[in-house]
Amino acid sequence: MRSITFFVFLIFAGCAVAQRDTIVVTDYTKVMMATDSDGKIIPITALEGTGQAGFFINTRPEGQIRICHSDELFVWVNGKLIDVINECKFYEPSALYANADSDTLYVSLSSKSSLADLKCEVVIFEELLVVKDEVSVPRAVRSEFKEFTIIALLLLLGLAGVITASYPSRISYLVGKTFTFKISSYEFVNTNFLSGVSMNLVSFYALSLAFIGLYLNGLVDVEFVATPVSLGEYLWKWIQLSVLIFMLVMAKWVVITVVAQLFKFRGLKNFQLFDYLNFSLVFLIPVLLFLVVDFILNTSSETWISSGFIVLFPITLILFVVWFTLKFVNNSPRKKLVIISYLCATEIIPAIILLGFFYK
Repeated sequence: MRSITFFVFLIFAGCAVAQRDTIVVTDYTKVMMATDSDGKIIPITALEGTGQAGFFINTRPEGQIRICHSDELFVWVNGKLIDVINECKFYEPSALYANADSDTLYVSLSSKSSLADLKCEVVIFEELLVVKDEVSVPRAVRSEFKEFTIIALLLLLGLAGVITASYPSRISYLVGKTFTFKISSYEFVNTNFLSGVSMNLVSFYALSLAFIGLYLNGLVDVEFVATPVSLGEYLWKWIQLSVLIFMLVMAKWVVITVVAQLFKFRGLKNFQLFDYLNFSLVFLIPVLLFLVVDFILNTSSETWISSGFIVLFPITLILFVVWFTLKFVNNSPRKKLVIISYLCATEIIPAIILLGFFYK
């Protein structure tokens, strides 16, 4: 329930940030008029009890004309019915002039009920030039890459918060005992790889690693994938890479399950995958934080990250194989030849294949 509440709050917060500021330039309800029985134009001082009123437009205003009314409202321009609206609607001045034969427009509004709550005004939005120059501080136009980076980091931060709040014991173990060479009872009790906590961590791992790949892809000369050209393409490529990484981790689970069954290492597959996930995340999170700092410091200048940064991935993979081999040898009563054979089938050979594909 806390996860659902958090994401609902995140969505509403994003919608609130996305709202555009509007400024009322002209309020036509202050200059409304009507015609009497003799056809003479008379000003209207109050709209209460009035079902019909109008106003003149002599020059094309800068912005849009917003007309709002709680009941059905008929809109006439120079005696021609152009629209029937409910609630609010925006009109471009050029669209109103397209229905007229002169440079002066008389817009008439009529309703079966009172026009007491009528709103008729010229508004301009924040991104319009007149507001940028005279009202608000100019906003720099962000590229699709920067927009994607901001969205991805916010989603990763939200997912990390949900996992931390939902599984405190697992996070505590991950932070404090990841690099231990001893096998604790926690690893045998809480290492069902298909449990909710492990799947959430694998999802976070896949999304984070895919984001790092796309981030570096946009900065260094090594192209992992074709560089996206729009925000939608960035998000779609991020999802594709995340699914691919998730499936590779699941393939690792399948391989370890089959080989462990052949070697009769009962229960071994659990803490092996548990250790792999913990070890990878401990190295991954500082890299993410480093990229966040890089993005904040270099959003308006060239990045100082070089192509050599990508060697962190193979280094992490090699360090895990070495560390887990030592841990396994120290804690298993089996013969070292059997242990090395098992590790070759589940860790060493897959790592060599993956590194060969990576550098290819």
